[in-house]
Amino acid sequence: MSVQLNFLLSQALQYIQTNNLDGAALFLNQIIRKKPNHSEALRLSAYIAAQKGNNEIALAEIKKAIFADNKNGLAHSNQGNIQLDLGMVSEAITSYKMAIKLLPSYAEAYSNLGNAYQEQNEIGKAIESYKKAISIDPNNPEFLCNLGNAFWKMELINEARECYERALEIAPGHINSLNNLAHLDLREFNFSDGWRHYESRWFVDDQPKAISTLKPLWDGAPRSNRLFIWAEQGIGDQILYLSMLADLDRYPQAKIVSMDKKLVPIFQRSFPNIKFVDKDISISNEDYDEQIPMGSLGAYFRLDRKSFENARHPYLLAKGVGSNLTLNGEINCGLSWKSGRAKLGVEKSATLIELSGVLNIRDINFVCLQYGEVSNEICDINSQIGVSIQVIEGIDLYEDIDDVLMVLDACTLVITTSNTTAHLAGALGKETLLLLPCGNSRFWYWHDIHDQSLWYPSIRVFKQEQRGDWSRPIQALKEYLENRFGV
Repeated sequence: MSVQLNFLLSQALQYIQTNNLDGAALFLNQIIRKKPNHSEALRLSAYIAAQKGNNEIALAEIKKAIFADNKNGLAHSNQGNIQLDLGMVSEAITSYKMAIKLLPSYAEAYSNLGNAYQEQNEIGKAIESYKKAISIDPNNPEFLCNLGNAFWKMELINEARECYERALEIAPGHINSLNNLAHLDLREFNFSDGWRHYESRWFVDDQPKAISTLKPLWDGAPRSNRLFIWAEQGIGDQILYLSMLADLDRYPQAKIVSMDKKLVPIFQRSFPNIKFVDKDISISNEDYDEQIPMGSLGAYFRLDRKSFENARHPYLLAKGVGSNLTLNGEINCGLSWKSGRAKLGVEKSATLIELSGVLNIRDINFVCLQYGEVSNEICDINSQIGVSIQVIEGIDLYEDIDDVLMVLDACTLVITTSNTTAHLAGALGKETLLLLPCGNSRFWYWHDIHDQSLWYPSIRVFKQEQRGDWSRPIQALKEYLENRFGV
């Protein structure tokens, strides 16, 4: 019996190694039918379920594997992976610690434990775990990349860069390290290397994929043909990249630009000589001769700080006269405090309670620009500190970006965290006070010179000094407002 089961198990492992998960499952099911408490077969069945995204089934299977053999260290480690995917971070940490106890030289468990600690924002513990993994397996680029990410969160940029560079020495094509290095390069004004490394973004798992096209990539040369500039990433990113459209004025190509449909009427009004289309509507290869993703324009138009000096600002136009809106004060300050971005959104966001010192400034009327369901937050802060944040009825701050621009245009200035509102305000040329997090939740394009945004000159930045601590930038913002308006 054991010889037959071992053969079936070896066959299943070979199939898993070639990513033939369905074939592997057939062999594993044969083992489990003959021996229902075969821990390793159950563990691999759980692994296959997890690979297919069936984490609830995977968790049930891995528990069976551990019940069959509580000393199966790999099963405990796999259980941690499944729990982490399900958001059960504390449980995952317990599982990884048990795996390490049973398999003290299993480097993967230390690295995964570091990932779990990162999820809990225990970055110091994460760094210790990654270092232990690297001490066991110093040539694993993923461990080095993970350590670099933890250093980056702590704003230890030189240490993060060293980790990514070491990972690339070991594995020159390590995509996550290349992509992270691109962000650091661009953040630190090393644009020539940064744009080159930034092309790695197309191979990062959680990034949007390139369009399917038969036409060549534009090489930056002027030609009398048709150039298709296509959308990538989110609305804020599109607004940022398309600040370079004015640089294309001197090029003879006919330009077609795809973008989020919410932006089409705004950009069509602001750049009437360019054709804008909804990115979700397919463009035929017959409609253009060359193409480029909009995030790659920087390699031709933003190669050093000087190249920003002649950029057109503002470059978006509001659709109506914002002064027709009825706002409650002489000094009206648009207010947006949250980001809906997955993963990093929480770290980019502030709370109204944290902003209470600013909201209490007399003679400033704060106007809600925050999209999403925030009525309860506004009611709570109004009752707690006795201020009244103005909510303009009849405007959808998420769907109708044109209306958002009109409100922005009517405001004296804007306070916002890193979100779409910041990009809209900057593109409109509105005086904007931007609250920025530190670490890797501060995106590369929010670099500044003497607290002035490089991409949006009308934006003044107020940066965290310590991760998660808004007190100092908010205090600095408060003092700025008091001096700015003499209140």
